[in-house]
Amino acid sequence: MKKTILLILSLFILAISTNAYESDKYEVVYLNNGQVIKGKITDYEPKSHLVIRTDDGRVLRYDIHEIERVQRRPRPDNVAFNGDFNGKGPQKGYRGFIDGQASFGSGKYGFTRYGISTTHGYQFKPWLFVGAGYEYYLFIDQIAKKYSTHTLFGNLRVDFLKSNIDPFIDLRAGYNMGKHMGLMISPSIGIRFALGKETPLAINASVGYTFQSVKPIYYYDNWLNKDGACYTIENEKIRNSDDVFMEVEGTQNSGGFTFRLGLEF
Repeated sequence: MKKTILLILSLFILAISTNAYESDKYEVVYLNNGQVIKGKITDYEPKSHLVIRTDDGRVLRYDIHEIERVQRRPRPDNVAFNGDFNGKGPQKGYRGFIDGQASFGSGKYGFTRYGISTTHGYQFKPWLFVGAGYEYYLFIDQIAKKYSTHTLFGNLRVDFLKSNIDPFIDLRAGYNMGKHMGLMISPSIGIRFALGKETPLAINASVGYTFQSVKPIYYYDNWLNKDGACYTIENEKIRNSDDVFMEVEGTQNSGGFTFRLGLEF
């Protein structure tokens, strides 16, 4: 069920990102007489005609036999990799984020966890943000034991459009300071919704996957056979218990599909 929900959210974000990217494209119509017309095609009949609305508001109609070819191109001014800041999308300077997040464990050693994070950094280019942050997670292992962890990470983010709706990719990499924890890497894709033209406030939503290095505890009740065994994170009460047998496995990936929703300021 959790994987299904994450899949739906992923497809939803991808669909919005695609629509945002498509909305910042335009068509180029090449005519047989050498003319080049740029704008947005509003009507097209493959065996009859084509209607295009130009950026200056003109509506032009051409018969199909007048047209050599048609191309679709991104609008240069709205693509983050082209040119400088233009007042849309993320602006040069400080950017801060606060996110609520959940990571649903996958695989043999996956543990579900819920938490919050905050990131602060600088927007160097329309497409490039570099920052650092702190992440708190409450892990819930396979016997419902809870375990708090704290992670410091670096953050690299690439925005694709200078637009109020902006798809992005994000990469976090850092170190979880919890006992028996270690390296954390979390790539994700998402969409940014600006809350206005004159404000840095925006809503960010993303889905991705978190790789978390961990040394899990393998254990089972002495009254049960090993078919009832589970995995957990270090817990002193379990370790000192008389009715549980344990052995520490090697370093493993406690991975999980991650969803984040937060406020940018």
